[in-house]
Amino acid sequence: MRGSFIFASFALKKDTRDKKTHLLRFVCIGIVFCILFSSWITSSRVGSPGLDFFTKIIWLNFWLVTLAGIGFFSTSITEEKEEETLPLLKLAGINTFALLTGKSSVRALRMILLLMGQLPFLLLSVSLGGITPLQIYATLIAIIGYIILISNFALLCSVYAKRSGEAIALMLTALFFYFLFPTLQYHLTVNLQSRGYLTLTDSISSSSKYLFVISQEHSVVEQIKQILTTGYSGSILSSQVISNVSLGILFFTLAWFIFDFCTEKTTINVSGSRKFQSHKRFMNSRPGTNAFVWKEFQFSGGGLKATLLKLILYPTLIIVIVGGGILFDRYTTSSSIQSFTWKELVSAALLLLFVSFIVECTIYASRIFREERIQKMIPLLSILPCSMFRIAYEKVGGIILSLIPVCLTIILVILIVPESITYLTSSGLYSLVPLMIIQFCIFLHLLAYYSLMVRWGALAFAIGTFILVESCATPLLQLFYFMFQDTIGEAGVLLPAFYLSLVCCFILQILIAGRFHQIAAEE
Repeated sequence: MRGSFIFASFALKKDTRDKKTHLLRFVCIGIVFCILFSSWITSSRVGSPGLDFFTKIIWLNFWLVTLAGIGFFSTSITEEKEEETLPLLKLAGINTFALLTGKSSVRALRMILLLMGQLPFLLLSVSLGGITPLQIYATLIAIIGYIILISNFALLCSVYAKRSGEAIALMLTALFFYFLFPTLQYHLTVNLQSRGYLTLTDSISSSSKYLFVISQEHSVVEQIKQILTTGYSGSILSSQVISNVSLGILFFTLAWFIFDFCTEKTTINVSGSRKFQSHKRFMNSRPGTNAFVWKEFQFSGGGLKATLLKLILYPTLIIVIVGGGILFDRYTTSSSIQSFTWKELVSAALLLLFVSFIVECTIYASRIFREERIQKMIPLLSILPCSMFRIAYEKVGGIILSLIPVCLTIILVILIVPESITYLTSSGLYSLVPLMIIQFCIFLHLLAYYSLMVRWGALAFAIGTFILVESCATPLLQLFYFMFQDTIGEAGVLLPAFYLSLVCCFILQILIAGRFHQIAAEE
């Protein structure tokens, strides 16, 4: 049994000697101080500044743990499968338990240590007022239970899946069913009851309510909300903590039992159908003088067939939403359901188009350098008679061509129904549109940069970094607002934020180019 922890002990020693790990911990403490400074600035306008400070930190930790479950924990075993190093580890005499604890449990322990390192600084919120030490300890225990749950389920997904992408997809699906599905199905059932399609006593309604109640009882989100309420006096070992830890142990045991079966054959081959599709795409078109634009458009964007399909799909989506909403309201007579005009339905469809645009941009940005990174083609690109900047910009041009269908559909909807855009910006957010666009550009730059830094999980790292940067920038923007609110108003925040965002985009482009040259030199 002692030998089973050798791999975990080695991983912990490596972690303690790694400078990047300690730098990350110092950064986390710095973020805590930045948020503390932000809460101190707004303390005159907030009734409980200590509660406000602690709430910001806890929800930031929750989102970072969730992102770590998606991109960090879920690749613990699949990265060994893709590198085909599992047989070497088994040949070295490392048993299954040692491998699982060394690859996954140590990662969860790192996350818990990062969380516990914030405890002395989180206790400062007690002196600010609005929160008690019991609430702090109970919240940290709830987060630790959630870490145990998500890390071990991610381990199970990583053992079962053949690729990191499959493990990440399984994690996203599980998080959807854990957080969103019970609430969505319950509200759908209530909606059907109000329309007369279901009754309160039938089996579907009872099952829906039972699932919703169970999910709320064992959800870390609801537990944190309950703990942060005024006058909380419950135990730190809630049903959520006990259930999450128990399920985490169960998932670890399942991963242990199925490990040998799922890792007997670790060689990952490209399917013949994918090779045939790539060959067919190549035979149907030629790159011409813009090879990288053609390559990105054909292989990342799907080519002409995918473009034509999206040109049909997006207008069909508009017709289904608007027409279906009108018919649904016409043939239902319940007065408890709000009716919508066709212009409001068009606005809802336009909102879905914007979401589709964001999703497409995110997917393309995460894949823009991934194939070259995985297939180690960057050194070959570096010897071509063109600069890295030109290669990157041509690849961006291919992505822009792939975005033409959704952009055309958005423009068409706005031209036909100009009022649809006013419904979405009726709260006076016109001045924030340029800032939101440039912030989204920063996120895409981060995503492209992390696609060169890590093999999998670039999206999770980009979202986490973006959240951290925004949290640290908030106090600075608040200072700008207090300094210039009497002279130039809200522009005192918007203009510095806009210019700083432009500078960040420029810096990230330099970092991407530097990472290109570094990879080309190393490989």
